[in-house]
Amino acid sequence: MNLIKSNIDSLMAALLGAVIIIGLTLHSGLGISPDSIYYMSAADNFIAGKGFYQFDAKPFVMFPVFYPVAIAMVKFITGALFIKWAPVFNALLFGLAIFIAGLILQKSNINKFIKWAALLLLITSPSLLEDFTMLWSETLFISEIVLFFYVSSFYFEKNKVGALIAMALLAAIIADTRLAGVTIIATGGLLILLEHKIIRRKKIIHFLMFGFISISLFVINLIRNALVSSTLTGNRQKGVTPLLENLKYYGLVLSDWFSITKWLQISTVVMAIVFLVFIVMLFLLLVWKSKKQHYFEKVSLVFAFIYSIFMLAVATISRFETMNNRLLSPLFIPIVFVFVFFIMNVLEGLKNKWYKIAFSFFIIFIFIFTATHYFKYTLATYQENKQGGIGGYSDDDWLITSGLLNYLQNTPAFFKSNKVIFSNAAHAIYFKTGQQSQILPERKYLSLVHEFNKMPSQILVWFNNEDNPEVLTLAEVSESKNLQIIGKFNDGVIYLCTSK
Repeated sequence: MNLIKSNIDSLMAALLGAVIIIGLTLHSGLGISPDSIYYMSAADNFIAGKGFYQFDAKPFVMFPVFYPVAIAMVKFITGALFIKWAPVFNALLFGLAIFIAGLILQKSNINKFIKWAALLLLITSPSLLEDFTMLWSETLFISEIVLFFYVSSFYFEKNKVGALIAMALLAAIIADTRLAGVTIIATGGLLILLEHKIIRRKKIIHFLMFGFISISLFVINLIRNALVSSTLTGNRQKGVTPLLENLKYYGLVLSDWFSITKWLQISTVVMAIVFLVFIVMLFLLLVWKSKKQHYFEKVSLVFAFIYSIFMLAVATISRFETMNNRLLSPLFIPIVFVFVFFIMNVLEGLKNKWYKIAFSFFIIFIFIFTATHYFKYTLATYQENKQGGIGGYSDDDWLITSGLLNYLQNTPAFFKSNKVIFSNAAHAIYFKTGQQSQILPERKYLSLVHEFNKMPSQILVWFNNEDNPEVLTLAEVSESKNLQIIGKFNDGVIYLCTSK
């Protein structure tokens, strides 16, 4: 209770953040993307006792299983009303992330006005609002990361085994929420090795304890994936985007987050490199200048660097979606922490009164500029969302005006055909009808394309408004198949495909 009383401002910010999420999702609920359907279908099958299988009856292996487990818990409580209650689930997660961020700033003795400014930026951040208005695992992942920062601080204060185990268990859950969660394991392990208050032997024991516990769920998940699909994380191809280009996209995201950086007129590659060097130098300076445990500053810097390097490496080594806000959004709160601590350190270090005043005015100007940009974005997003919903399978174009989806929903006998049903939007079919269909093969997977072409006949449900350039086009399908129209609608066509 004392925790709440001493952090009323953080609680108010959390409540305001939750209200914003509810407001942005009033029209048709959370935005639903193809990834959302993977999570939802895995949760549905888990609840039904079928294990973790996705909407096309294939093993759920592309992502870890903890987020579907979380969805299953909410679905078990809300039942058929899950979609209506999902925005509340996200609002609670967002509120939790904001409240814990406030606790961290309070525990770090941050100036009240700077704390309030930071919280205001968090609750109106375009980066965070994009995630928390979608049914994506980043919502849970971001909340878990901020909670890890807070919980792990208790271990670094007194180095107790109980706190170490709690920290390791939370890291295990994070690594089983998203594959990128291994970065939190690396962060915790590095900080334990750098801990100066315990002797070397005890440090090694604590490091090994943390390592074994924190990787446990992740390893179990990988073993399960190998058993059901003969792959660790699904079929993944070699990267096609070079490191320099990924650095450019990384810099573009930073530029979008902090639009004032566009005034600098430097390339986004340079911006990315400068930022990475900046956080490394800050960390080294922090370790060198004092033996005092500046824990939250350290963990923010270490995580920001490790996560950045991990994402850049993965996007370069394997074929990946373009580096974007969604992939980098877990960095946003830690980076805000980094800047807050940097501002406080500069203010403490400036002895000349006029320098301190000048720097304060500079920071106030940046805050007003950024906050104005964020407010405008939030208002524009609200105006856009209330017109037709959030872009994705839950907006009006899909759920209300789609003649093809309405037909499929009202004709369950369609799915009792003895022919395999393929679609370029199998995710949307599952979301609207709860029925299974196969994803039209992506041209990069030649074996799947060959298997599709070998079938003597199948049904193809084609949506005109689905933008997925990876799957076969109608022209490519027609090279090996005769396409006979058996149903035509305002937004798509149903074809009977037979081999030529």
